[in-house]
Amino acid sequence: MQGQGTDTVAEPGLRDRKRARTRQAIRTAGLDLFEEQGFERTTVDQICRRADVAHRTFFRYYECKEALLFGMDFGAAFLDAFAAAPAGLDLWAAFRHAGGTTDEQWEEPAEHTARRRALRRGFIGIRSVRDFALVMIDTFSQRVAQIVAERLDVDPVADLRPQAFAALMAGMTRRQVVDGNEMRSLEEWAEAFRALLASFDAPVPAGPAGLPPRPAGAAR
Repeated sequence: MQGQGTDTVAEPGLRDRKRARTRQAIRTAGLDLFEEQGFERTTVDQICRRADVAHRTFFRYYECKEALLFGMDFGAAFLDAFAAAPAGLDLWAAFRHAGGTTDEQWEEPAEHTARRRALRRGFIGIRSVRDFALVMIDTFSQRVAQIVAERLDVDPVADLRPQAFAALMAGMTRRQVVDGNEMRSLEEWAEAFRALLASFDAPVPAGPAGLPPRPAGAAR
């Protein structure tokens, strides 16, 4: 009985290590082939042969070859930390807490981030890669809105704050993933957002009859 109990405990760990090795083999094969011959010339079958895995095995780990250009469960660890941040923190404090917990790593595993980003910059003009990125960002922002609604205990349909925060996060993520710019720190984004909101509160100089001034070049 003691031996059986030991096997039962050890088996999940063995399975997890095997899955990690398989995922690593697929990821490495895909990135190598993308670098060697380009994205469009690389097929899933070629990746499977290079990784020595079955075709069906590939799709157990990745939904398509485009997914190899993004970290495993892009943003999931960061958002998990955001959701788990202490309840007393406001949204930005909770987001900063998540950044500190994860070292602001949005892609898993981190050691492949620079390589993937370089490939993404080269391939983002390919429609399937760009479309995949936009869908991924939309999924990410939807979860942001859900977490914010839960933290504020509000209805995300009736209250605009969850969607407003999610839109900011989507814009930040799109700038990194689609536009190819390195992600700025959360503090820089927070400061830019505060400055933008402050400009909304600034008084608008009145034009004739108390109306806002007419934009330059506008028809009279």
